[in-house]
Amino acid sequence: MKKKLIHIITIAAIISSCTKIADSIPNTSINTTISNRVTLAENIGTPFQGTNVASNINPLNPGLAPLIIFHPNTISGNEVLMIDNGLLNSNTPIAAFKFISVNLDNNSYKIITIKNPSTGAVVTNSLGRISTYTFGMNKKLYVATEGSYGGGGHLIEYDPNTQSAIDLGKPFYLNGSYLDIYSLSVGIDNALYGGSFGGSGQVLTFRYSYDNKFYLDKASLNNESRYVDYISGDSRYTYASCGENNWYLYAIDRTNGQKKLILSSMGSTPRITINTFTNAPDAQISNTHYSLLNGTAVSLGANNRPTTNQLYYSPYTLAKAQQFNISWNSLNKKLYFTNNNVQSYITIPDVISDIYPTGSGSWFNNQLYLSTYLHPLIGMYNDNAKWNILGNAGIDIYSVAGGNTMTVNADKLFIGGYPKGNLFQFSTKQAWTFDGANISNYSTEVLQNQTNPKLIAAVQNADAAGISGPMFISSIASTRNNFIVASGDNDRITASSGRALAISSINNSNYKNFSTIEFNQYQFASMCLSGDSINAYIAAYSNTGNTSKIYTYNPASNNIVTNKTFPNNTPGQIILFDNNTIAGTYNDLLYLFDINAGKIIWQQALGGGQTIFSITKAPDNTICVIHMYLLATHFKILSFTINKNASGLISATSKSLGEVTDEDGDENTKPINLIFGNSSTQANAFDLYISGLKSVYRIKSVIKK
Repeated sequence: MKKKLIHIITIAAIISSCTKIADSIPNTSINTTISNRVTLAENIGTPFQGTNVASNINPLNPGLAPLIIFHPNTISGNEVLMIDNGLLNSNTPIAAFKFISVNLDNNSYKIITIKNPSTGAVVTNSLGRISTYTFGMNKKLYVATEGSYGGGGHLIEYDPNTQSAIDLGKPFYLNGSYLDIYSLSVGIDNALYGGSFGGSGQVLTFRYSYDNKFYLDKASLNNESRYVDYISGDSRYTYASCGENNWYLYAIDRTNGQKKLILSSMGSTPRITINTFTNAPDAQISNTHYSLLNGTAVSLGANNRPTTNQLYYSPYTLAKAQQFNISWNSLNKKLYFTNNNVQSYITIPDVISDIYPTGSGSWFNNQLYLSTYLHPLIGMYNDNAKWNILGNAGIDIYSVAGGNTMTVNADKLFIGGYPKGNLFQFSTKQAWTFDGANISNYSTEVLQNQTNPKLIAAVQNADAAGISGPMFISSIASTRNNFIVASGDNDRITASSGRALAISSINNSNYKNFSTIEFNQYQFASMCLSGDSINAYIAAYSNTGNTSKIYTYNPASNNIVTNKTFPNNTPGQIILFDNNTIAGTYNDLLYLFDINAGKIIWQQALGGGQTIFSITKAPDNTICVIHMYLLATHFKILSFTINKNASGLISATSKSLGEVTDEDGDENTKPINLIFGNSSTQANAFDLYISGLKSVYRIKSVIKK
């Protein structure tokens, strides 16, 4: 869950934390057409509603497998344990989450609130986002969080035998602030060990022996790391690995609080891992294992593994848990499952309903297709049928794009997101036949051949050249020579201080990934096609705050054609203006960037506080932006007509197309997409759709041919 959160924060940072570009960029002129009449956008509905239930919390395969446990006080029966996160503020629950235990043998369920162990009172304040979970050797489930009310992470204990949960509090406190919990594990002494997540130089560990007391480090492990990635322990020592570009493996002597460095690596090498085996914790780097004994690391030699079994508790094996084929339907509050080869479901009306913000979208084949980035849902809109939720894509969706209408992809809608850079292809002329609340319930063969949408690539997996593609597919483009370009960020957080730009090209279900060492310094910002629809322009911002890049990528050759420096730490969102020029925005600034010249040739600031959230090119070749106006929940759409005179001087005339007031009043959502579609009421006209808020808004007949 932490990985998803980081990605969403990164996208928001592109919009909100930018600074103005250098004053040396040419001065240009602008004229604004002012009208007393304000066109207000109409609200055409809130398409995405459901629940925020986590149904796959098995510590052996977190996020992908259900947790099946025994009935209370027995070693028999079948219950699935889930978590109801309730209402979310972005990704953070507004109130404390609750456990749900569903009896698969008699189709009953129980909602379990979290209580204060001292007073017995129900905890109501937010405990934060769930970051990790594991079973203690006392057979109780421990759930760790981050970003709670007042900062830091809580440790929650769930007892399957009493079906009760208590808040053990925030174990990590350093220099006046609480730290999040990043890692959990058990040691060979059967105690529970945890590692922190904080700012630079804020790395702590705890040991918990199930007695409501934490052994906590007296000082940070080092002065540069931010989190403890792996952890274990024995009766005297805690073993913890941490670091970003460089990694360190420490042994902490709990008898005196002293720590010593026992292994380390300088440079971006694969992270060392720690697992607990019955005789000793085991550290592994590449094909070499180390037994962690008496505060030292003893090499077992290359290709030699521990001879004992890994130590952990789980009520059922992973295979046993997966055979129940658990699937939570967020829309109708039903848990579908298979028990003794009998398919069944149980409705759980008590879980809390939420409204999801709308996300990426595309006007395609005379219909509007939209996703929501918080849940794997796709919806479709037209004036006749209104909203139709097509189904569940089984992934977190960050990009939706229609295929090039002049190619074999003319009726294909492409859906990309997280995890593993999954890319789906939906044939719009056929019915949606896939309801993948968990795509791991389906075989790869079924996903690739028997579902609509079908899986055409998981681009994070290494290709033949051994290069990894995006973990998040943040943008999709369809070229006129039948290539699909998927761009986003690869997951390098365990090897570097941030994520890294990655690109994939897909043709007829065959794909190639492209990356360079330079990409490690940049993260994905935005992408658009070139004027000839052969190449893709990909904007990336610097991880270190230096100048950014605009790359020209050719999917047919799987290569970077041009590499241009952008004079700022982020280029923001880009679109094609003409053959060799892109238009882009960040903060309150609109600009034109000449690809051939590699420089900004025009710019215009809207003025302080008028942050631009989205940009698009209208059918009449004007550039349209939506920006904050007067209030945090009120926005204006401007249309810019850009002209160039005989001497090359660029000027622009702007006019207001309309305004949007967020009727849900949610300051955490912003209008991230402007999408033009054919008007259903007026010939030769176009409507403008605004997505990103919880409701979708439209200005009718805003552009005419």
